[in-house]
Amino acid sequence: MRNDDNAAWLKPAFAQMFRVLKEDSLCLTFYGWNQADLFLDAYRAAGFRIVGHIAFRKQYAASSRYLRYQHEVAYLLAKGDAPLPDNPPSDVADWAYTGNRLHPTQKPVSVLKPFIEAYCPQGGIVLDPFGGSGTTALVARRHGRRSVLIELNEEYCELAAVRLSQQSLFA
Repeated sequence: MRNDDNAAWLKPAFAQMFRVLKEDSLCLTFYGWNQADLFLDAYRAAGFRIVGHIAFRKQYAASSRYLRYQHEVAYLLAKGDAPLPDNPPSDVADWAYTGNRLHPTQKPVSVLKPFIEAYCPQGGIVLDPFGGSGTTALVARRHGRRSVLIELNEEYCELAAVRLSQQSLFA
């Protein structure tokens, strides 16, 4: 994947995310566990405060080395004093397998839904600066939120546009 061979983009990207995020808001960000130190440094340098960590259990191993890697992880970051949600999602959840048919790091709709509902009000805007195949925008639209996606790869931008125009496809 583009820019996956270096971390030069991390600090500038998170600085811009912090800049555009509304005060007293939250940011859910997935990361590669083996690069946690680089991501944590970028979050803190941007001004984010870490308020949660989520582990997603997979029923399959994405790869095997010293361990069978059967999880995804994300941090919940705060800008300012974000309000507590009425119904906070669990910090451990199951990961529904998508087969990564549309994108190498495709997120399942079921994984994103509880976080969008908990942290973004009806009519609010969800920003996904790594838009991929558009799953975040699809979930946001289905649940009464607007979205802004950013994606470097033109092919994935086109795929996301198709998914959004044909909401019933590619759930």
